[in-house]
This record gives sequence, structure tokens and C-alpha cells, in this order.
Amino acid sequence: MPYSETSFNLPVMQGLSQKQIDAHLKLYAGYVKNVNALAEKVDEYRKDSAAHAVALSELTRRYAFEWNGMRLHEIYFASLGGNGAIEGALADALAATYGTVDAWKIEVQAMAMMRGIGWVLLVVDRATNTLRNIWVSDHEVGHLAGCDVLFALDVWEHAYLLDYLPAQRADYVTAVFANLNWKSVEERYVNKNM
Repeated sequence: MPYSETSFNLPVMQGLSQKQIDAHLKLYAGYVKNVNALAEKVDEYRKDSAAHAVALSELTRRYAFEWNGMRLHEIYFASLGGNGAIEGALADALAATYGTVDAWKIEVQAMAMMRGIGWVLLVVDRATNTLRNIWVSDHEVGHLAGCDVLFALDVWEHAYLLDYLPAQRADYVTAVFANLNWKSVEERYVNKNM
């Protein structure tokens, strides 16, 4: 079954230009297209997996990269378009875990400033209801098994380069937090089936 692009109804945002968002959405569309193409090729090669073992293993690895790129971008875009207010049950859980919501936010911002490209994710381990900030490189490297992604901050340069220079990554991160749609993040936390 082919996947289709999620439609995001994002308003004009402070610090994130429409040009930047449109370019980023095109990149996301590429992930969706690649997931569908790879899934089709993997299904074809599985019919004779012995003859296609090497190609199948490489396609399967690439599929993980494209799939996570697709899903992390969906979480990222769904988390934009709000007023930046952080409140509710998840905010309370963050305060209990990190001392304050601001302390959590400071940690996320510091992780986002680490050298390299990737993602800063807030995840929850449903088995223990533990919250963690983690760094993920290359979409599929660094995920914690069994954890649900609640918040995804894209710190690949494609996410901000039309609006900010690489040395201005902190300004981009500030803009993301200013436009945070916390309701979307909160829904992923409250919905135990995610």
C-alpha cells in the first residue's frame, strides 16, 4: 500500500519563512516517494530473496533511512504552527523529570547546537513512562527501541539554511520553539497507542 504525503496547514510563522517551509516540505515529499519506490522494489526482490540477497539487504537498510526521514518530518511539521506555549500533562511530566520545563528546553537547545547534523528527539519509554532527550543521526541511527517519539527537532541544515547561516542555528532553534504547536506534541504523549 503506497504512502501519501501528509498535508500540513501551517500558518505564516515568526522566524521561519514560507520559502524555507516550502523547500523543506518538498524534501519531505521526496522521502515519501522514496519509501514507496523502495517498498515496491523490496517486495519484488523478496520473491526470489536468494538471488537478490545483496541488493535486498542494501535496499532494506536504505528503506529504514527513508522511512524514518518521512516519519520524523511528519512529527516535526505537526509540531509547528502554534504559539510556543508548553503546558499540560506532558509539561508536568517534563518538569518532574528535568526540574522545570525551561530546564528541558535548555537541554534540547544545547543538544541542537552539537556539531553535526541530525535530530533532537523527545521520546517516552511507555514501559516505564520515562522521558528522554536523544540525538539521532541519519534518521535511523540512535533510536531507542520501544520508545515513542513525541517531539522532533530537525537540525539538518536543510531545515534552516534558507533563513539562517550555519552559525545561526541557535536562531533557528529559537524560531522553532516560538512556533511550537504543543497540542500536537501533547497528543502524542497522551495517546498511548502511538
